[in-house]
Amino acid sequence: MDTSDERPLAHPWQAQPSTDVIAAFTDAVTRLNADGDFVVRALTDQLLAERPIADQEELTLQEISYLIRSKAFTPESFEATSTEVARGGLLASVASTLLTSVLQTMSASAAAGFLNMDEDSLYAAADRGELYMVDVAQSRRFPSWQFSLSSPGKLLPHLTEIIDIVKDKGWMSVSALMATPQSTMVADGQHSPVEWFRRGGDVEALARIIEGQKWR
Repeated sequence: MDTSDERPLAHPWQAQPSTDVIAAFTDAVTRLNADGDFVVRALTDQLLAERPIADQEELTLQEISYLIRSKAFTPESFEATSTEVARGGLLASVASTLLTSVLQTMSASAAAGFLNMDEDSLYAAADRGELYMVDVAQSRRFPSWQFSLSSPGKLLPHLTEIIDIVKDKGWMSVSALMATPQSTMVADGQHSPVEWFRRGGDVEALARIIEGQKWR
């Protein structure tokens, strides 16, 4: 890439998705057999919260030259990365992460049915810190990691203490953590926090992990 060249004023793609692509997206959402309106609202809210790519500050030619001279990028890899970002690759990745997370949550009606309680009691339990509830696309949702058929009350052991530890953390990061094997949670192999607590692990192990990580 010649950094002395002027950048093109237009991209070889359009911002407005085509009718065919929108139809394919609708079919894909339908295929999930989930709450289609909720899934689309969640993705829409996430994308609306992002800054338009055109509004984001671009690197100067001097900054680009520095990155290439420092060997952080080759001219070719910088061009490829810039194109991917401009096309929305990072936004697509964010949306993909959100979709994975929201599909691992329950609606209030589903959670109430699972726990054999009415929705008013469910919300009251959440308000008391006994259930982990999050707001997604104007909908109150209950991440599935907190439920456990094999545990008393169908709830993950130490749930109230876990909620107190993670309540100020981003819920998607918390969900990812709860499903990821941890090097400090070892008993016949590494375990995710969910597995750890189901096997009788102590809650202090989670507190130490939270303290040692950066969260947003």
